[in-house]
Amino acid sequence: MPPLSSHQSSHTTKMLLIGPPGAGKTGACASLASAGYKLRFADMDNGLDVLVNLLTDPTSKYTKGSIENVDYETLTDPMKTVGGKLVPSKATVWQRFLNLMDDWSPKTTAEWVNKKPPNSNNTSQLGPITSWGSNDILIVDGLTRMSRAALNLVLAMNNRLGQQPHQSDYFTAQEMVESFLAKIYDDSVKCNVIVICHIAYIGEDNGPQQGYPASIGKALSPKIGSYFNSCLMAKTSGMGASQKRKILTRTSGIVELKNSAPLRVKPEYDLETGLAEYFKDVRGG
Repeated sequence: MPPLSSHQSSHTTKMLLIGPPGAGKTGACASLASAGYKLRFADMDNGLDVLVNLLTDPTSKYTKGSIENVDYETLTDPMKTVGGKLVPSKATVWQRFLNLMDDWSPKTTAEWVNKKPPNSNNTSQLGPITSWGSNDILIVDGLTRMSRAALNLVLAMNNRLGQQPHQSDYFTAQEMVESFLAKIYDDSVKCNVIVICHIAYIGEDNGPQQGYPASIGKALSPKIGSYFNSCLMAKTSGMGASQKRKILTRTSGIVELKNSAPLRVKPEYDLETGLAEYFKDVRGG
């Protein structure tokens, strides 16, 4: 039996980064690239523009060239118009996402910035996430659309893509999402993981509401946090010149948060540098 001092949490962080849209969750990852971590984005929100700007603008405070530490794969489905509304014409995202977890060979953000065409002979083939180490970070951006991708696949398999889901469809999709969470939670995944998500407010029978990670349906959201050793929240306060963006590490209000080193980490960090500082503090410097 190994000693507790060798537990992987001393060098691996598996984090849920929760917050409302526009709170700066994706941009907060810039500090990790600047600190030298290798970021691998499964980009389902198609929103990496802010990260590119933060890492390449001449006025950026981040380490020059740190954009080279970021790989990405944007995962979206084509849409079509049916009955006056837009619906997916195919449901490919979920399977492409799982394939990426088993054999990562994405585009690089440097190729994107330089407007290069996709490289069919990409040299950034990194293999499965189970082969990555403690300097690598898998970032799923974000959980809400990942969950919807699972539901779309279920609907497509039942020849009902674009139609109102049945209750059984939600159940099957929730099982698929939870199986992925169990995979990244498993000890075989030695790399760091950050799953970015929005907040769903759920209450029972007109009782008080609680904030949970937004997924699909109500049954899965309360269980998601159990698959992570850190649950932090990006939060904006104030307006205009007095606006402040923070990363909270301890419960505030109705959203339960947690961290794996409560005696070392700060209650809050500035968004601009917070994730890198948190990673440093949670490892004891």
